[in-house]
Order: sequence, then structure tokens, then C-alpha cells
Amino acid sequence: MVSTIAFPFWAYLMGAVAFAGIHDGNFAAILVLTFTVISGLISPAASRPKFAARQEAAPPKEGPRLVEAFA
Repeated sequence: MVSTIAFPFWAYLMGAVAFAGIHDGNFAAILVLTFTVISGLISPAASRPKFAARQEAAPPKEGPRLVEAFA
């Protein structure tokens, strides 16, 4: 999703034909740098808490432990 939104900014920076009449290199650099900083704030939702809860709920395995095998 972020890459799709970033495409017009990069196209403007590279001087694509669609932006040929209004291209300004300095403004394009500012736009891309600003977008890069803002997009760095976007992160996917963490799904680890659910996984950790399932791990804690599972009973420990019965049988020989690796540490005990070498003792």
C-alpha cells in the first residue's frame, strides 16, 4: 500500500512525462524526503501478543529435556 502511494512522488522526482510541464527538482526532492519520513511512521499491527498467549496456555511437553541428557 505504501509503495502504491509512493509511486507518484517518485515519478515526479524522476521527471515523468505526466509531470513534464510542472516539474521542479527542488520541490520534488522535498516531497520525496517528506514522504520517506512520514512513511517510516507507518507500521503493521503487531500480532505477537496472541501468539504469546497461545504459547503460555499450552502445557509443557513431557519427556527428557536436552539439558538433562548432557548432565
